[in-house]
Amino acid sequence: MVSAEPNDGSSRAPTPTNSVIARYVSGLKRLVNREIGYNIWQRGYYDHIIRNEDDYRNTWLYISNNPACWAEDQYYIS
Repeated sequence: MVSAEPNDGSSRAPTPTNSVIARYVSGLKRLVNREIGYNIWQRGYYDHIIRNEDDYRNTWLYISNNPACWAEDQYYIS
């Protein structure tokens, strides 16, 4: 879905600790949007920099277990 409001593909999330990463992600989004001719990035999202082994493990478990919750989602179509 194409947004009616202008969007350069930049993140609306707070700038990560490392601004080099933010600039890289923003540039990549702009490049992809320009290449395909419209915005494909979701409007809001949550960025998180994984900082240690426990954080990595929790993130991995969330990603791994998330599909099991899809059937409970109001937008899920079987």
